[in-house]
Amino acid sequence: MRKKSTTSRLVWLSVFAVFLFCFQVQIRTHAGTTIFNSTSEIDHANSKTDLPASISGTVVDQNNVPIPGATVIVVGTSIGTVTDIDGKFSIEAGSGQVLKISFIGFESEEVIIANQTVINVILQEDMASLEEVVVVGYGVQKKSDLTGAVVRADIEAFKESPNVSIMQSLQGSVAGLNVGQVNQAGGEPDIQIRGRTSLSGEQSPLIVIDGVIYRGNINDLNPNDIKSIDVLKDASAAAIYGSQASNGVIILTTKKGVDLGKPTINYSNSFTFQQPIKEFRTGTAADYLKKTEESDLYNSRTEPSAYLEPNPNWEPSSNFKTSDEILAYNQGRSDNWYDLMTNDNPYIQNHNLSLANATERSNYYISLGHTDQKGHMVNEGYNRINARVNLETNVTDWLTFGLQSAFTRSNYLGPTPSLGNRYLSPFATVRDENGEYIQITGGNTINPMVQLEADLVDKRLNFFGNFYAQIDFPFLEGLSYKVNYLNNYTTNQDYYFREYASNFQGGGQKMYQLNYNWSSDHILTYNKTFKDVHNVFLTLLYGSESRESEYTQASSFIYANTALGYNSLQSGSADQQRTSSGAWDESSLYQMARLFYGYDHRYLFTGTIRRDGFSGFGATNKFGIFPSLSLAWAASEERFIADNTDWLNNLKLRISYGSNGNRTVGRYQTLATVAGGFNYITADGTPLYTQAINKLASPNLKWETTTGINLGVDFAILGNRISGSIDYYNNETTDLLYQVDIPGISRFETFPDNLGRIHNQGLDIAITTANIRKNDLTWESTFMFSRNRNELRELLGFDLDGDGVEDDLVSEGLFIGYPLDAIFDYSINGLWQINDEIPVYSDLGAYKVVDINGDGEIDPADRSIIGYEEPSYRFSINNTLTYKNWTFRLFINSIQGGNSRYLGMDNINSWQIINQENHFNNDFPLGLDYWTPENTDAIYERPNINISSGIAGTRYIPRSFVRLQDVSLAYNFPRELLTKLKIQNLKVFVSGKNLYTLTKWPGWDPETGQNINRTGRPVLKGYSVGLNLGF
Repeated sequence: MRKKSTTSRLVWLSVFAVFLFCFQVQIRTHAGTTIFNSTSEIDHANSKTDLPASISGTVVDQNNVPIPGATVIVVGTSIGTVTDIDGKFSIEAGSGQVLKISFIGFESEEVIIANQTVINVILQEDMASLEEVVVVGYGVQKKSDLTGAVVRADIEAFKESPNVSIMQSLQGSVAGLNVGQVNQAGGEPDIQIRGRTSLSGEQSPLIVIDGVIYRGNINDLNPNDIKSIDVLKDASAAAIYGSQASNGVIILTTKKGVDLGKPTINYSNSFTFQQPIKEFRTGTAADYLKKTEESDLYNSRTEPSAYLEPNPNWEPSSNFKTSDEILAYNQGRSDNWYDLMTNDNPYIQNHNLSLANATERSNYYISLGHTDQKGHMVNEGYNRINARVNLETNVTDWLTFGLQSAFTRSNYLGPTPSLGNRYLSPFATVRDENGEYIQITGGNTINPMVQLEADLVDKRLNFFGNFYAQIDFPFLEGLSYKVNYLNNYTTNQDYYFREYASNFQGGGQKMYQLNYNWSSDHILTYNKTFKDVHNVFLTLLYGSESRESEYTQASSFIYANTALGYNSLQSGSADQQRTSSGAWDESSLYQMARLFYGYDHRYLFTGTIRRDGFSGFGATNKFGIFPSLSLAWAASEERFIADNTDWLNNLKLRISYGSNGNRTVGRYQTLATVAGGFNYITADGTPLYTQAINKLASPNLKWETTTGINLGVDFAILGNRISGSIDYYNNETTDLLYQVDIPGISRFETFPDNLGRIHNQGLDIAITTANIRKNDLTWESTFMFSRNRNELRELLGFDLDGDGVEDDLVSEGLFIGYPLDAIFDYSINGLWQINDEIPVYSDLGAYKVVDINGDGEIDPADRSIIGYEEPSYRFSINNTLTYKNWTFRLFINSIQGGNSRYLGMDNINSWQIINQENHFNNDFPLGLDYWTPENTDAIYERPNINISSGIAGTRYIPRSFVRLQDVSLAYNFPRELLTKLKIQNLKVFVSGKNLYTLTKWPGWDPETGQNINRTGRPVLKGYSVGLNLGF
């Protein structure tokens, strides 16, 4: 019944959208067109308007500077044009008709045509529209009125970058917002604002689209549909979202129709050629044999020669795992698996088409998008189709209806091979001497080329629709009511069939998952300025949200007939058929009140209180209340400052305090759960189904709460040539949810509880400079800097050693008074050499472990905190240079760790070189600097060492880097040429991404943190060409 109900909601929403659009068209028809019912009416109309004549003129601003691209239309008709590069226009219109001239940032002008043939117009700046506004959640505010840490991202600077996800456009572009690197087709970056605030809770920020919370995948959004992105960083700014905003909020606003006098069609495309920044390619079969000889040192060389002379009786094939490998070696056959498993030419191509327009009473934006991506691995790909329809109509002067809807179909192509298959032995060949596939390669691996022939489907659909209505009450200016009603469906099809499964007898699976959520927000606002001195902005919110999910999965193995694969699971053996299903639901209820008061544009106050309820908590802690308060002083508006400091254009001081919650708990974590199964059989073999409690109830769990203070300053000096903001924040999270170990006298080992505190503090700096401002040449730079530190201040509270300090949880890697990412390990000092007295727990060519406590023994007491994984600081520099119609952008991104931060583990242990012989199955990358008797000053340990388990040190080095992340050059064709071609805009561009990385990190990439390992992925650099066309 629930599924039918939710489906009917979507159907009715679609029907209403069609009705709304038709109603909008009807209104436009009656408002803009005179309908004649007879010849006499036509003659009567013609008697009022003379025959059209050619009208020409010039449009300038108040400084007499021509305005190119201004729209000139004949009101009530479809006749229109735009001004050229000199602000000139020509249009056909008759006496008595009205010309309307408009341009973004200026007030529109209307001119009644008499007998003149030349009309020159001066447009006045629209000061209200020129002042930047930002989205603050459930409304917008002027940037000058902000009291919290809210930042608008400059996504325009990355328009030419080949970003599949809109979040990649934010990488390094907002101080305090950390966006991770992507190295997989269709991959989503990790996102974090101002560091960690929880041990087990959600770390990602809340995503809001067009005023409603978005629960889908970020990759489902078409970057071309996004108009602006605002980031709420501090507790006071994010408090309006309460329990879901402890990690900050990212608000995306999609595009809508703009009044350009006529419908505008825009088409854009780009093609990106990609290649890895760094690869670890394998060499020839001879290189593999050399590695094998060096790894099998004790057998391949003689001990009396200090392992420098070869053993004439050693045979490399003695380390091969299969007779197929020995045969291939003897026959001189080999394959390079790295080449077989990777693509030579990864790429990304994007196509976007949009139609938009706006009139006095309605606007629409309709778009289609297609993204096709081919990744690093064979068969790795991502394909996405986007569609969006945004409609809005003003039915009356006080009633507005709108719909924001989107559809996404994404396909993760495959199957892709295991990353480790790139490093199979070259003698574990694809085919035997007869050209037939070898089914099992390297002893225990299904031939990767056989795996690539499997059937796989990973398709996802996303339906998003938000209907809204707004009433601007005519009886009280500034009072309005808005309702949002969101429906969001996502589905996931995960099907596969593998002929090689179950010893090549076939195996398949079908899994279908449906997620649905709806939310309803009721927003009452009052925004009024009294006597241009007192500005009051009140927002009241009441809302609810419901989420649900269900899945069904079926699998089958040992097929009698494999022809239909996963579409005939019944073809599998009866005792190998399995089904499973599951579902969950949750609900939220919330209320919020926010009051902004500004006095004379100088003294600003914002207070917010939010009450959240979540079904996952027990009855005693179902609701949480989260308040915030912020103050700002626009010092530059003070007369005594403004009159005495010509160089100071803006100075605003901000302070805020607030608390946010983190739900943390699972949907049913406060409840006891029961598990069942056929765990016993009777004496006659009949299975018995039994049930037992597998998790204890914990009804007293409550919200994690993050409370913080933010001190900020916004400034602009020297004629706004230098502007920016500096923010210092200090947060503390209490009531951390932690799984506490309990005595093992029962079958329960852990119990969740709220305890402990995490401290988090940092600094965000953003500075923009206008280096050159001339008529044809401008150069602007933006510098971003951020620094974050966290500390675990309290957890269990145990002091078993009686030293007056809470004990560390060494087994969990948690240390009181230290950051959460502390690295606790053995230290090393070189490698054991041939003439050294090597202890029994180690081996020749292994790392020397340092005796930290000096007791003459190496044991766990010799471990210490070596450093930390989180960086010391981040910075970025963006330069934009424009000359006439050319625009050049260069963006540098960097993360720095110094000597003890942003550390990564630098070893080659992924090749199974310690205490096992599986490394003989693996080929090594060329150029690995591991220990041999000829290379005693190596970086890495000798392959095939044998050491005592648990006593092994390793290398940790900083991953600091400076990256030339984005470079682009764009050319906008001149207006006079476009006018002749009847084209509104045309831009061509070339761009590069991740072109150069300066780092000492030897692994795949410093930003992903992957060292030299078999399962690493390269970050790709790309070279793009593209165009934007509007007409």
